Amino acid sequence: MSENRLSSWFSSEDSLVRVFRNSSWLFSAKGIGAILSIFYLAILTRTLGVAGFGEFMIIVGAVQVLSAVLKLQTWQAVVQFGVPYLLAGQHQAFRKLSAQSFWIELTGGLIACATLWLLLPYGATQFGWNEPVEQAVMGYGLIVFLAVRSTPTGILRAQDRFGGNAFGDAIIPVIRFTGALALFLTRPSMTGFLIVWGLSEFVSFMVMWLMVWRRQEQNQSLRSATSLPVPAPGRREFAAFLLFTNLAYLISVIRERLVVVIVGFFVGPAAAGLFRLADQIANSLNRLAEVFARPLFSELSRLFAIGQSRKSRALFWRSLRVSALSGGVLFLGLLLLGEQIISLISGPEYLAAFPLLLLLGAATIISLAGLGLEPLLQAAGRARNALLIRLVGLIALGLLMAFSLPRFGTIGAAWAMLISAILTSIILLASSRAVISKPRQPVRKLR
Repeated sequence: MSENRLSSWFSSEDSLVRVFRNSSWLFSAKGIGAILSIFYLAILTRTLGVAGFGEFMIIVGAVQVLSAVLKLQTWQAVVQFGVPYLLAGQHQAFRKLSAQSFWIELTGGLIACATLWLLLPYGATQFGWNEPVEQAVMGYGLIVFLAVRSTPTGILRAQDRFGGNAFGDAIIPVIRFTGALALFLTRPSMTGFLIVWGLSEFVSFMVMWLMVWRRQEQNQSLRSATSLPVPAPGRREFAAFLLFTNLAYLISVIRERLVVVIVGFFVGPAAAGLFRLADQIANSLNRLAEVFARPLFSELSRLFAIGQSRKSRALFWRSLRVSALSGGVLFLGLLLLGEQIISLISGPEYLAAFPLLLLLGAATIISLAGLGLEPLLQAAGRARNALLIRLVGLIALGLLMAFSLPRFGTIGAAWAMLISAILTSIILLASSRAVISKPRQPVRKLR
């Protein structure tokens, strides 16, 4: 009986089962990352101190924001336009799309390198970095910017090869943990941690491309629904989709990273350290959401590509129920165990982060409860709608922070994150219901 169930799990073509099956690969990577991140986060917080940890996170956050601004993420475009090619057996067209995405991502990375070189002296003066730290920041930035990881991620996901994708993602926390432990046993420093973080990005980049090169042909499960040729997307269509998905990604990075930089700038590195610790723990929940949301986007793209509007509608509502239930359980866990988690990871001096953890955790869980909303809009060709909604949420966050941060400090910033998350989720739900209530034929044009 168990063998039959296992066989049906791996062979089932039910949409939600496919999403969970692909999620299981990513969950293995994220699970490893979540466990190891607890250890290297403990090493970071305990060796650098509250202020030093805050300063480290300001550096990492600033580099990530600059990467999001200038280095385009291409994986969603590869999935959106590549899946129809694979379904039709047009492998040459898929390779051309992949090459185009590679050069787009690399060009953005080169621009980001030049921008960091120009801005770094100002940042060093503002935060008082010495020359070794300044050089480490530059080295870390170069690796992050030049590591073309989004394109191979898209190739693997379009081919339904989430196992290879998971392996490439798992490399990052493994190297960070190993490097942080080595530093802890020898001579921990901010420069050393930046080197380790950069090395983890570089090795992951190499592994991801190795996974792509090992097997050029698409996964057997994607061979074959139709032999009809798929027209290439127009330049404007491709550019518009790339623009909208990247702006939506930029907004999410700003919410996750730039807020920490702003808190550090206006309140101080120690406050930024407490805020980032709470945000880091809360974002571990967000990583779990990504485990489900990314395969969901790929599956919805596949269903829209073959015109299965009824199945896409059913998948959406089923995923919404699963994610809402999961969110409630996770928040209860934070409420009961949050203080113990903080104390265990970083020590009692970080317990002031507990109220922040509850607010930021609630904001993340609200987003988790509606994790299928944005992938639905993007897969349905409504990337512009998803972007506008995220933009409204970001504007609301900016206005709320402008009011609350000077008056209430870090707790005010956390409340601003929660309120903006609620507003964004409500608007996303309304827009997604409109898409579901009016099913479309295979979508190629952005609306």
